[in-house]
Amino acid sequence: MMPMKWQGKHSMHPNAPCAACGDIEGCHLPSQVRYATKPKIVCLCGSTRFYDAFQEANYRETMAGKIVLSVGFYPHSANVHGEGVGATEAEKEKLDILHCQKIDMADEVLVLNVGGYIGESTFREVQYAHGQHKLVRFLETAK
Repeated sequence: MMPMKWQGKHSMHPNAPCAACGDIEGCHLPSQVRYATKPKIVCLCGSTRFYDAFQEANYRETMAGKIVLSVGFYPHSANVHGEGVGATEAEKEKLDILHCQKIDMADEVLVLNVGGYIGESTFREVQYAHGQHKLVRFLETAK
């Protein structure tokens, strides 16, 4: 696959000039200069039954300028992809490992504890995040 002409420039749009140097065809500034501040990366954790909470948090965190890592399969949510689609124990284990790898990539974790609910899997993810010295935030405060 051929790289796009504008890949790696300050501007992330193919027809817009670089905001830093004005060049359309090729900016030669190092990546450290191109991106003055690296956005925080947040990983969403919680029960997949709370599909709407995942979507709302994804929107809020994105609009706050953060890169959002989330789940990609919602087996416990009604009326969304994944409902009624089972996963084998081996697949569940792989998904758990994948989510821990997302936590590794993140600067912080946002736990979607809707109604105060934190299931077994989410609890393990919070423990893992603490063990990796990640900032852990909660959607709802303890009552």
